[in-house]
Amino acid sequence: MRAEGSSSPSAKSVQIDSIERGASGVVKITAGGSSFVFKTEYAEKSGFLDALAAGGQSLSGLAAGTGLDEDAMSCLALAAAASEAENRAVALLARAEQCRALLDAKLEKRGLPSQARRLALDSLEEAGYLSDRRFAEAWLHTRDFSAGPAKLLLGLRTKGIDSKTAAAALDAVLDPETRRRALEAAAARELEKAGNDRDSARNRLRALGFHGEEVRSVLYNE
Repeated sequence: MRAEGSSSPSAKSVQIDSIERGASGVVKITAGGSSFVFKTEYAEKSGFLDALAAGGQSLSGLAAGTGLDEDAMSCLALAAAASEAENRAVALLARAEQCRALLDAKLEKRGLPSQARRLALDSLEEAGYLSDRRFAEAWLHTRDFSAGPAKLLLGLRTKGIDSKTAAAALDAVLDPETRRRALEAAAARELEKAGNDRDSARNRLRALGFHGEEVRSVLYNE
């Protein structure tokens, strides 16, 4: 019988074939014919360290021949999946700004489990590499502001940006001068479409999300 805290493999454990400790806290464990590469950060966040401690083990004490029980193996797999999710996310972020919802969807398409994606994206947000606010502002800078605040906000919401973040990003990008120019461009377009009917154009501009007071100042010089 295996004594509590022993590293000898039991009937229900998987034996470690090899363990390699690399730079930047990266660890590679081969066990049961599979390899698991993970950052020590995810060894903690996945519960792997707790699972080891419950068996009287520690990460620093693991060596070839150590047995890992089912719980530890499950947490180990999660730590490896979270590390892979982070690596893939960082590669996508290096190409362009991403928002959390769209980045999560891209990682899901690559077969990464939801819990691993959550751990990785939480970590990237905490480190400042992933920011919905930053993505929202970058996205807005590629838009035609004369489309109106309502359409711009809707566009951000369809990207998975929450309403508070979307509104804050819009306020930051549409400073008073930029907003005025956007309204003037929208007003010219709507007046042309309405045959110079200012009341019709006013209703349309209000539907686009411009405020009544600013619309009147442009259409009626009030």
